[in-house]
Amino acid sequence: MKLIDAAISHFNAKDIRKVEVPEWEVTLYAKNLTLEDKAKWSKRADSDATLFLAYALIFGLTDEKGEAVFTIEDISSLRKNTDPDVVQRLANFVLLPQSRTEEQREKN
Repeated sequence: MKLIDAAISHFNAKDIRKVEVPEWEVTLYAKNLTLEDKAKWSKRADSDATLFLAYALIFGLTDEKGEAVFTIEDISSLRKNTDPDVVQRLANFVLLPQSRTEEQREKN
């Protein structure tokens, strides 16, 4: 097996991650992102960090069925009318998958 085959197999086997959002009384899920996904959002955001975070929520979060929970039409509301701390936390969840959960980090 070539190394690239192992890398692809690893990516395809990754579990879908979920996060509880008590402020919104919902459980959300994060897609497994590729470098191409992140590059597209970065290009669209044109160096605007808040726009990049909003794209992470719009294109990276789903419901339990894998359906998008936000649309591009929600971008203005996400940027202007939502709690920035929650948006930041969810964007980090989408963009920075970690092996330990938030609950596990709090225990340490």
